[in-house]
Amino acid sequence: MPQRPPAARPGPHGTGAGGAAPGTGTFAIRLRDDPDGDVRIVGAYPPPLVPADVAALLARPPRVTRYGRHRDRRPRAARAWAATSVVLAATGAGLLVLGPSPADAPVHRVVAAPAELPPEQPARATAAAVAPVAVVRQLPASPPTAVRIPALGVTSDVMELGLRRDGSMEVPPGAYPVGWYDRSPTPGQLGPAVLAAHVDWAGEPGAFAGLDELLPGDTVEVDRADGSTAVFVVDRVEEHAKEAFPGDAVYGDLDHAGLRLITCGGAFDEDTGDYADNVVVFAHLTG
Repeated sequence: MPQRPPAARPGPHGTGAGGAAPGTGTFAIRLRDDPDGDVRIVGAYPPPLVPADVAALLARPPRVTRYGRHRDRRPRAARAWAATSVVLAATGAGLLVLGPSPADAPVHRVVAAPAELPPEQPARATAAAVAPVAVVRQLPASPPTAVRIPALGVTSDVMELGLRRDGSMEVPPGAYPVGWYDRSPTPGQLGPAVLAAHVDWAGEPGAFAGLDELLPGDTVEVDRADGSTAVFVVDRVEEHAKEAFPGDAVYGDLDHAGLRLITCGGAFDEDTGDYADNVVVFAHLTG
């Protein structure tokens, strides 16, 4: 381990190193680990101070921060600009310097590429779809005056029918005319209009002879007292025993303007002079 160099020994006068007077003579020191021994510095020690050196020593030392670093005395604006340049350089941004440029210098404009956006989604419905409201075709009240069934070649006037004392519907007095049950809607009104007629009378065909031969899609035309004509299209033809007459289907309420044509059918009973069944045609208003 290197040894600490020995302390300088006072000279014989006790006023300087190596016995030399202050400001004169020589001064001997030993360098660490130097085998050659003492090294002498010739000349005054300490060296005399010149006025410039005194001024430098008396000058205000540089300020030192708490971390031992000299404070930068450059103007604050210069320091801020330097810091900004460092940040821009670190992020890869170029430093733009604005200044006059030659008139013929090309001007470049940099346009950022548009960002990729997801395809626009169709707007969703904010309310439930409303089903279109069906328009119910119907006509104002007006009693029927005549009826035509082109498929059967039938044309007949129309009379009014009421109720008998036993509560059954009246019937026309002969083979013609056709009767309209006056407690039902008039043909064309909302609900079932009821027309009735005989299939035959006293050996001759009645107004509704052949009614059971009608087919769906056949038409029935009813003239009305107000001068209009209600046109119906046949939906179906049914035959029922009189004991099982479908009263609800014939006279029940409807959500449209309907028509019922009723006559007799089935086997004829000689003893009673009556038919066993009823034929009923169901139709709806189209015009």
